[in-house]
Amino acid sequence: MAVKKTDERGTKMNENKLLNNTLELINKEGTNDAYKYLTSNISELSGISGQVYNFLYCLAATSDKYEEALKWMEEAIEDKGLWYRPEVFDDEDLESLWADERFIRLRETSNKKYLSALEEVDTVFTWNEKKKDKLIVVLHGNQQNNNISREYWSVINEDSYQIEYLQSKEIDSFELFRWEDDGDGPNQLSSKINSIEWSLYESRVLAGFSAGCNTILRALCETEVDCDKVILQSPWIPSIEKDLDGMMRKLISKETSVLLICGLEDEDCLPQSLAFKSKAQELGLECQTVFIKGLGHDYPSNFGDIVAEFLGEDE
Repeated sequence: MAVKKTDERGTKMNENKLLNNTLELINKEGTNDAYKYLTSNISELSGISGQVYNFLYCLAATSDKYEEALKWMEEAIEDKGLWYRPEVFDDEDLESLWADERFIRLRETSNKKYLSALEEVDTVFTWNEKKKDKLIVVLHGNQQNNNISREYWSVINEDSYQIEYLQSKEIDSFELFRWEDDGDGPNQLSSKINSIEWSLYESRVLAGFSAGCNTILRALCETEVDCDKVILQSPWIPSIEKDLDGMMRKLISKETSVLLICGLEDEDCLPQSLAFKSKAQELGLECQTVFIKGLGHDYPSNFGDIVAEFLGEDE
């Protein structure tokens, strides 16, 4: 499949849970049981997203259900008009289909739509004007968009904070976007921040989920962007592997305080989060960390309360 850990939010919470449960079954029972589980439960969703289709046809292919895999691909690409970045079709899970004429046709159809989308895509920033004295700018994770971010971050008290959303121009698939580990996300963020009345806000917060966190930290280290606070939710932050000491010193020099929230079951992001916490303690960065038992790569149920306390809005 195109992802190792789901980073997508559907219109309902249960899509994320469904995909994470499917991933657990892949690791414990194998792809055949995972495929049976997914197909038995997709009726619980309000709609089938591009990522769910990706799971369906990859799992079908790796379970020797080649015709079913192609059926799911046809439904996604031809019937629904969905498309994916080209790398998706190079996934080894689909190797059994590579020589099939139908697969080749579907791949070509998707690639044409992808190339067309590349010509039109641009960074999307929801900010239009200064409405309050405090501002939060939220960056989505991979295989997400501004609408998905809004579903989760709107729990923050909008009476106190103006909340705006930044959507990457790096395409993942139909209506979904990503922040590449070494992409130009920091420049996208810097450009949009410099285009608004950033310095006029009394409190400026950069917030992100998963790969959005990496873009924020890179922007703070690689550009002139600064802020008062950073919120890192389920942070995927490979940039710490290059120069964690330098990153900490940059955050300290910019007088930035950090809230880091991570699930103890988040296998990909937990080691990075623990390394960030340890270095913050060593060098004296103001950093509040919240590690949640039983939580994977997801938002905690009390997310709003945790953020409100960090922002001083819980009184």
